[in-house]
Amino acid sequence: MTNKLKISASAAALALIIGVGSGMSSARAADVVDQGCSLSGTVAAGLLYDWQNIDPDESSEDFDVDWTTPFGEGAGLVTCGGFNIQADVAYYAHSGDPDFFDEDVNIDQTNTHIGGDLFFRDPSSWAGGVQASWISHDIESKDVDSFRVGLFGEFYPSDIFTLGASVHYYNSDWPDELDGKDEDGFELAAWGKFYATPDFSLMARGDVLLANIDFNHENDVDWDGFAITGEGEYLVWDQGLSLFAGARYAERTYDVDNDNDDIDFDDFQVYGGVKFYFGHDGTLLERQRTGPVDNTSVFDEKLPQFFED
Repeated sequence: MTNKLKISASAAALALIIGVGSGMSSARAADVVDQGCSLSGTVAAGLLYDWQNIDPDESSEDFDVDWTTPFGEGAGLVTCGGFNIQADVAYYAHSGDPDFFDEDVNIDQTNTHIGGDLFFRDPSSWAGGVQASWISHDIESKDVDSFRVGLFGEFYPSDIFTLGASVHYYNSDWPDELDGKDEDGFELAAWGKFYATPDFSLMARGDVLLANIDFNHENDVDWDGFAITGEGEYLVWDQGLSLFAGARYAERTYDVDNDNDDIDFDDFQVYGGVKFYFGHDGTLLERQRTGPVDNTSVFDEKLPQFFED
């Protein structure tokens, strides 16, 4: 029942954003425009494939899990001069097929994101502000809540380059049936975008995870890793429709203090989808520098964490 409510809430939020977008495309809300403000947003949907390898140091045998993940993201943005207020949602439904079961068994983890952003932006030079989100994990029908808060900034040195960076702190509390552990840490990210044309962007991004897991009456665990992402996006229709595709490689290590029983996780992901921009006209570059900003987590949403089941 809880999982159905989460899916319904996410679907309702995305439907609300789509509804606002379609309405604003034809006529901006008069009272907002009269105040010198504007509404804009994005809605995206796609499919992600993940080939995950799990390597326990104490065993000579590796394990593989193939993940399939339909996902959706949406955001609405109110802009008043240089000040911006954003609300965003995301839903990643990971379904894994492990190779170490004798029978055909799937493992599921769904991540539901609700967040908000406050930031200042000058589309000709820079943007920066604060972000926060609540991420609800449903791991085989067990619920885990994560809270994430941080800072981000972007710099626009020219019409063909965008540079950005962010730092976030997160905390996750696990119920007793999942060992009652407390997980917290920092996520660092840096990215750059190159616009081959005003309607075609290429992005390179790097993420770093520095976290700790505290078990009840047991040793602490260092949970560290990195991810490298490459992505391209092309505006195929001047009314705001774009196509995007990318690939990601990630490594994470589950390192128990005073113990040699580390577990290494390697992921290779490919993904693609469609995105619709509403509220602002212009090229892809102009839409990306006046529309919503990304507030999702690579490690806590886009990468599945099978061992935590």
